[in-house]
Amino acid sequence: MTVGLGLVGTGWWGKVLTDAAAESGEARVVSCFARTKDNRDAFAAANGCTSADSYEAILSDPAVEGIVIATTHSSHLGLIETAAAAGKPILVEKPLTLTLADARRAVEVTAAAGVPLQVGHQRRRSAANRAIKQMIDAGDLGEIQAVETNQSLPNAQTHPDQAWRRIRDESPLGGMTSLGVHKIDTMHYLAGPMKRVFTFTKNTMAKPEMDEATVVAVEFESGALGTLITSFVVPVISRVSVYGFNGTAHNEADGTKLLTQTVDGGPVRTEVELTPVDPIADQMAEFAQVVRGEAQPETGGKEGLAVVAVMEAMIKSADEARPVDVVY
Repeated sequence: MTVGLGLVGTGWWGKVLTDAAAESGEARVVSCFARTKDNRDAFAAANGCTSADSYEAILSDPAVEGIVIATTHSSHLGLIETAAAAGKPILVEKPLTLTLADARRAVEVTAAAGVPLQVGHQRRRSAANRAIKQMIDAGDLGEIQAVETNQSLPNAQTHPDQAWRRIRDESPLGGMTSLGVHKIDTMHYLAGPMKRVFTFTKNTMAKPEMDEATVVAVEFESGALGTLITSFVVPVISRVSVYGFNGTAHNEADGTKLLTQTVDGGPVRTEVELTPVDPIADQMAEFAQVVRGEAQPETGGKEGLAVVAVMEAMIKSADEARPVDVVY
């Protein structure tokens, strides 16, 4: 059965999630809410759903079986608390929250209410990342030595100065909060928990005051090392490279291309055929299954909290110019 969803936040990403829900064949947005009436009315007309006049109206609508939150980062906790009190399963966009204290609160209130909480870290679902994970689990790459990642795009060159993604309080470390968090989750997925981070960030943009490039050195609990690069001002790039004792695997083109290399094969990289997948539609299909009680979220509160813990350590490292241990 198709699951009815209530969408909070009708911006660009709200539209992406709405289309992905329809593409999944298992869910559809039946009601939407945004603070501006004209915005929500236009979104509802364009997407064939109801324009709710309040968040409470969505939560009380019997046609809404699950809530999708695609709003500014700082608003997540309050919306989660209200949805949990109403007993509605929740899919919240990443990051779960901006602070570890808020992330813990979100996990606590949803657990106490018995409400499923899913966090939108969909990039681990890409075809290349899934294949790399299988290779790691099978021992094909040998002991992991390092993981190298980059998630960047030039949004800051086109967004207006007042856009929330360009405000430091909403987007600490620039692209890290909206972009780099994808790679934090993917690095956890592939190499396990992070132990310590050391952040370098570059800020020369006077208006707005935003970090335009951030590089983080990572030490994993396993002993492996890593790097994460993110920027809001460079051309689009999304890649992951895993370096093992026996071989390497390289996720290119946002998970649609996979190259592998072996120790005894010299510099030659071999492309691996992948079955195409839409990670966002896959995420929305899983959320529908979660709402129906057929599945548990792959990236639930625990995984979302872990990402926030790393992000908080990264921010502290940048502020104090020193390595910082991650506290989960």
